[in-house]
Amino acid sequence: MARRRAAGKPAYVGSLAGKDFLNTNDYSQDDIAKILKAARDLREKFRAKKPTEYLKGQTLFMLFYNRSLRTRNSFEAGIYQLGGHAHFLSPSDVYTPTLPEDMIPYQTESIADVARVLSTYGDAIAVRIYGDAAKWHIGRGHRVIQEFAKWATIPVLNMEDDIYHPFQALADMMAITDVAPKPRGKKFVVSYAYSGGLKPLAVPQSCILIGTQFGMDVVLAHPPGFELEDHVIDACRKNVEQYGGSFTVTNDMKEAFEGADFVYPKAWSPKKFFPPYNSTVDKEGATKYQDGFKNWICTPELMDLTNRGKYMHCGPADRGQEVVDEVIDNPSYSLYFQQAENRLHVQKAVMSMVMGRKR
Repeated sequence: MARRRAAGKPAYVGSLAGKDFLNTNDYSQDDIAKILKAARDLREKFRAKKPTEYLKGQTLFMLFYNRSLRTRNSFEAGIYQLGGHAHFLSPSDVYTPTLPEDMIPYQTESIADVARVLSTYGDAIAVRIYGDAAKWHIGRGHRVIQEFAKWATIPVLNMEDDIYHPFQALADMMAITDVAPKPRGKKFVVSYAYSGGLKPLAVPQSCILIGTQFGMDVVLAHPPGFELEDHVIDACRKNVEQYGGSFTVTNDMKEAFEGADFVYPKAWSPKKFFPPYNSTVDKEGATKYQDGFKNWICTPELMDLTNRGKYMHCGPADRGQEVVDEVIDNPSYSLYFQQAENRLHVQKAVMSMVMGRKR
């Protein structure tokens, strides 16, 4: 006679046992839909203050090469609410886990060794690395996370690198499907918006990937010079072939907003100023180039062009640069804080599924 699942333990716990979570596009639309369904179950139980100790006694190692508010706190709170424990690891407090070509004696340690050691101590490894920590060499941060995944014998979770931010994408799609349960055919605009800071490509790239994965009519808007990675654009076009919808690119923010159901104005930096597209890291050149597009800002006038559209942003938003307060703080427009809350629930869902034990 088949053994029954422990009482009160949902079927999704352990359903993706042992798998890494590095990019939403590694999973099918059906897989992502199941993650979102689990996240909604966990959100409902969280709001009802029902216990969800599905990972009792388990440990998540969190390695942050970059600072964080939402990601760190939502992962720490999430694993605790699942009955587990988080270890926060700062690279400055350990021998920095590093790729083979960047080893410095008695200052660094190979990722291959770190991943295998941590695998003997706990149940999953989560990593966040981009920007300065990845030497502004586009793709290096993702290589670091891939190296952890190569050597670890426990799941590796991408808390954002310089190519992908998969958990943010899950939170975004959860917010979208809260508003539009059937998102196929809805117009989803992912637009550049100005910032005086230098930011990675991860969020817009993960946004257009998950949008096309759900059959939305995705429009990518940016000024000339802010092109995203070719392999991501190619993946979006393949998603359209598989799931329907459409994918277009424009250099006109106003045109993009017209008739939109969801808009996601977000800064990223022009890749042409950074390796491997440039021989050196030219932060000054990138900042100067960005400063030519201060008019790319989300305003009520732009929102009036939409189809009663919803404003979205991963946070932290640069108020007065990417968006004005009248948009981000307007509950009739903004999904900003819902997206932030959803980070907790989608991360709990993935941890339950990849770290959980089926019995």
